[in-house]
Amino acid sequence: TYRRAEADLLAVGQDLVQDLKNESSPTELTISDLYRHRFGMAPRDHAYLALWDQQGNRLYATPRLPDHVQPSDESPPQTGPHPFYTRATGRNFDVIVATPQGGQLLIGRPLAKEWDALQWLVLRILGMGIVCLAGGIVVANWLSRRLSEPLTQLTETAERITSRHLNTRIEPVEGSLEVMRLGLVFNQMLAGLQTAFEKQTRFVAEASHELRTPVTVVLSQVEHALFRDRSPEEYRQALNVCLRSTRRMKSLIDQLLFLARADAGKLALRFVPIDLAEVAAQAVELLHPLATAHTVSMTTELAPAELLGDPDRLGQVVTNLITNAIRYNNPNGHVIVQTMSSEHEVILRVRDDGIGIPQADKPHLFDRFYRVDTARTQQDDTGTGLGLSLVQEIVTAHAGTIDVQSTLGAGTVITIRRPIDSKVVTGTPQTKRPL
Repeated sequence: TYRRAEADLLAVGQDLVQDLKNESSPTELTISDLYRHRFGMAPRDHAYLALWDQQGNRLYATPRLPDHVQPSDESPPQTGPHPFYTRATGRNFDVIVATPQGGQLLIGRPLAKEWDALQWLVLRILGMGIVCLAGGIVVANWLSRRLSEPLTQLTETAERITSRHLNTRIEPVEGSLEVMRLGLVFNQMLAGLQTAFEKQTRFVAEASHELRTPVTVVLSQVEHALFRDRSPEEYRQALNVCLRSTRRMKSLIDQLLFLARADAGKLALRFVPIDLAEVAAQAVELLHPLATAHTVSMTTELAPAELLGDPDRLGQVVTNLITNAIRYNNPNGHVIVQTMSSEHEVILRVRDDGIGIPQADKPHLFDRFYRVDTARTQQDDTGTGLGLSLVQEIVTAHAGTIDVQSTLGAGTVITIRRPIDSKVVTGTPQTKRPL
């Protein structure tokens, strides 16, 4: 605004200076109609003039001269890139130029028109801002409702889900990809929770069933023994039955506690340098009477396999695997126990030529309380169905893996692999020996 007003007033000043050079009388100074139209025809837009001589005496002034009009303290330069002075006072703008006679000529005008335009611009900006704000509020409200609607549906569905209604699923909702993905993830989470809850419920029911049998045996034996006086031998037989039942119950309770700690992530293992071959040899020696009772022969091929591990828990792994290999074997069957190591891993392998595992049972082999059809065994299965579950938990805690290869009627090979510990020193090889 000031630039345009400055250019117009300077042009008027230069015209008037040219008139003064032509020796025009100060009383004849007038602004041409061209610039009057540019300044505005309303009285409030009329420009004003004031002329002073070199001594500061006013020689000419237009009527209704504003009170602020005074000559500059210094005369403007007559040459150079900026041969004039400008001055803004309130809503008035003045340009002062030097006259040929060394005096000063002031040309000024009110900036009412520019202020009107500026006010109108401000009003337009405010109006547009209000319109945009109102539109933004409407759009934001619409978007919030559109976005919150599927979330509200998710919330309402989640509120209906309890432990008795874990099969409830969130219906597909229209919305953003994030909301759709949230619904999918929520359904997957519910499916996982339902599976885990069903497993836990089945686990509790089966554990209760397994515990009920020895408790029932003990209770019946005690009631029978106390029904009437009996001989010492009869009391001894009853106590022996109770002892076997309580031992079975204690074993089951210990296994359940172990699995509960594993599920809670509180399985405490004692990692020390051990040789898996020595652990396997001790387990084979311990189970030799069981193999003899089942007319099963055992052979060991125990090469050094040193690692960091819990000797008691790994001994439990080897014992459970060999016990299964003996119980699910044929008369005069054979079991081979091997340990070996490579640059990257240690390996335990238990091989038998027994009845094998049906293909349908393989996916459930490590499920808790799951037992392969005992009608296929030569002896009654007195296990609890937790042995292989314990094996899996212990091997997993040792960062190992289990591989099962089985052919029905031809035998089973179970291989456990664990990454080797670089700090363990290789021990002395053990030779192959039959038992």
